[in-house]
Formats: sequence, C-alpha cells, structure tokens
Amino acid sequence: MSRASFLRGALGAGAALAGSGFLAWSGGAAAQPAQWRGHVLLPGEAGYASAKQLFDPRFDAKTPAAIVQVTSVEDVRAAVAFAAESGLRIAARGGGHSYIGASAADGTLVIDLRALRDVRYDGGRVTVGAGASLSDVQNALHRFGQTLPLGTCPTVGIAGLTLGGGIGIESRRHGLSCDRLDSAHIVVPSAESVEVSATSDPDLFWALRGGGGQLGVVTSLTFLTCPATPKDIVRMTFPAERLARVITGWADWLSTADRSAWANIDASTDGHGAMDCTVLLVCAADTGVAHTRALTAATGTAPLTVQRQTLDHLGAIDALAGGIDAPRTCSVAGSDVVADISADLADRIIETLTTLTDMSGRVLIDPLDGAVRDLPGDATVFPWRDHSAVLQWIVDGPTDAGQWVANAHRNLGSHSAGAYVNYLEPSDSPHRYFADNLDRLRRIRAVVDPDNRLHRTLAL
Repeated sequence: MSRASFLRGALGAGAALAGSGFLAWSGGAAAQPAQWRGHVLLPGEAGYASAKQLFDPRFDAKTPAAIVQVTSVEDVRAAVAFAAESGLRIAARGGGHSYIGASAADGTLVIDLRALRDVRYDGGRVTVGAGASLSDVQNALHRFGQTLPLGTCPTVGIAGLTLGGGIGIESRRHGLSCDRLDSAHIVVPSAESVEVSATSDPDLFWALRGGGGQLGVVTSLTFLTCPATPKDIVRMTFPAERLARVITGWADWLSTADRSAWANIDASTDGHGAMDCTVLLVCAADTGVAHTRALTAATGTAPLTVQRQTLDHLGAIDALAGGIDAPRTCSVAGSDVVADISADLADRIIETLTTLTDMSGRVLIDPLDGAVRDLPGDATVFPWRDHSAVLQWIVDGPTDAGQWVANAHRNLGSHSAGAYVNYLEPSDSPHRYFADNLDRLRRIRAVVDPDNRLHRTLAL
C-alpha cells in the first residue's frame, strides 16, 4: 500500500473525505476521540509543494509523509496521537526558518502551526499562538505600548525563536526571549496537552527555555511583556583594515555602555578580497549621538559613514526588519559562542573571512552581556550566561559552503566554547549547544518522549 493510501485510510473516513481536508478521526484515550478539521496535504496533491516550502529553497526537495495544517489544540492532539499509532515521526512547523530544514523532514508528519497566530494581551502578559510571527507579535503589542525581546526578522516564528533562547536588540536590557516566558501549552508525544510553568511541571518548563523544541508541539506561549520605547538607530561603516580594532573596541564599549544600548558587528566579504565592516547601534531615543561618540572613541577609528534616525518603537522594528516580504533565500550558517573578545580572536575572525573565495559571506557578532547575565547558566537550557558574544557565520547562495563554516569553527580553536541552537548545524554534537545542561535535558526528554516520536535534529 502506498504511503498516500495508508494516510487516507488511517486519517479519514474515505478518500473523498480525506481529500477534502476535513477529517473525521477516532483515536486512543489520550487524544479524546473527536472531530477535527486539520487540513491534510499528501505528496502529489495540489497545495502540497507550496505547503512544505520553508524560507530556504534548499529544502524544496524534501518529502514529508503529510502536512497537517491545524487550527486548534485538538487538531494537534489528534495528529500527534495518529503519528504515534502509525509509527510516523512528528515535525512541528512555525516560521520555517531553520537553517537545516528541520520542519520539512523526509517521511515525517509535519504539523503546520501557522494558523495558530492569535495574540492576546492582558495586563502585562501576552499569550501568543505558536504559529505567530515576530511581526504578528510586535504589531499586536504596539497597541498597548508593550514589546518583548525578540529578533528583527519579521517572518521568523515566535515559538522557534523562544524555544532556542532568543537573541535580539533588547537582549542587553530585557534578556533573552525565553527569559520572559511565563508559561506554555505543549502537546507531548502521548497526545496530552499540558500547561507548564515554574510551578506546574517545572522540569518541562525549564527544558522549553532554550532546549530547541525537542520535547513536543508547543501550541501557545505566555510572556511577561516590557515597555516599548522610542529608539535611535545608528549605522556606522568602518575601514575594513581597522576591523580587528573595531571588534576589540566594540567589546570595550559594551563593558561600560548602559543596558538600554545594544550594538552588533557585521563583517562581510565578497569572496574576492574585499571586506566591509558595519556596526549597527540601537539605543534609547536621543542617546545615539553620545553612544556613537563613545563607541568610536573605544575603537580608536573614525567611521567612514554614520546614518542616524529616531523612530518610535514599531517604526524602529520596521526599519530593522528590512521589509516583511523578503524573498526566499539560500543560506548556509553556523555559530560559535566566545567567552572573551581578544585581539587574537579578532585576528582569527579576519583570517577566516579571507579564506572565503568565490562566494560572499559574513560574520555577525552579537553581544551576550547585560540582562542575559542576570540568570545563572543552569536557570534555563541556554547555557551561555557568562560569555561575551555569539558569532554567526553565514554564506548566502551556495549549498556547498558548509565546509567553510566548519573551518571557521576549527580556526577559532579554543576561543569557541560552543554554539547557539537557533543556528543549528547538521550532524553536530548536542554538547556544543547545551554544554553542562545537556544531561538534565536528556533525562527530561527520555521521560517525555521515551519512544522517540519527535523528529530530532540533535542526538539527544
């Protein structure tokens, strides 16, 4: 029997009913037999090819066994229970931005959560459907003068970002996205829907905060919000030959800069010997001039160009997003977490960039100080609370650039303490991402998913 026929027979009350996408399903006790209206798409059916697409076209050839476009928690429970009975592994789809195509894995039952995107604010807390994008969240919270510490890409999913940690322009002031998580609803592999928090199933709650989504299908997340404030955005370009001094000076500036200010470095190469260096500074409105002067003094280098604008919070988010309709892009990426920024590290970064030939690439250097350090390293699964920065290596376009990223890790040597799970690389050791928190995460996973029903991108 073909996979499509098997799914039709198991999921629906006949081919015509299943083909329409409105399914009658009767499962085990854990799923509470019920009608559900998840729209199921099978290989070869109209809409399947577009439904399995991720942001990166490199994964267009992947063939999930089926895609279930859910509209309720009961849909999720039914799909999870069916997958267990049928021996299918589950892959949850949120924003679809995984660098390794985790939510389009071959042979899996993909649970597409993107219709679960409600955002409900109530007195300092916001509950967000797991299919919501960062743009959904920021636009909804703007009406209440609130925000969350999130990334800047508008189409990234809130769930994936938070489950891996969540680094962004508010990290120095308000911590990681997962640090603001107050509770979550998750459908575990037994098909039970549970609420987790610091007081309700605290082990599972701990595992959701930085564990990379290895334990079930999260359906909603509740966060403690923070005030949205106007921003200055300053973009500075520096001479490429001064990149090493810019890196070390940036680190010196961070050590004394107010937490309301954040900056990262974007060092890029065209693959033919030309390099560029840009510093992006985001700070409280009307403080950009002072911070620019302080950062410039710390680097000992006059910027080639300086562009500054003052915007309200949502205007700043939109300006940093670079357009919500960004085209699908092929990107090979990876990361290194470093404990300290030194002259030797800066030299190794530059050396790594110069080895990239015949393709363009970059390293983004994001800070890990300020409020990120307010929690101990074992408070969440994200272990890098005493470290200085995350280096994100990115090559756009080629599919064979993974070797350069691997060489970047080797070139850093002992400077690299590990990596950030939201920049996951294929066939990597989980210890690189979770360090001393790995053993506890493994114990929790073994209890929650003893039969390995979840598609795993790491060998937990």
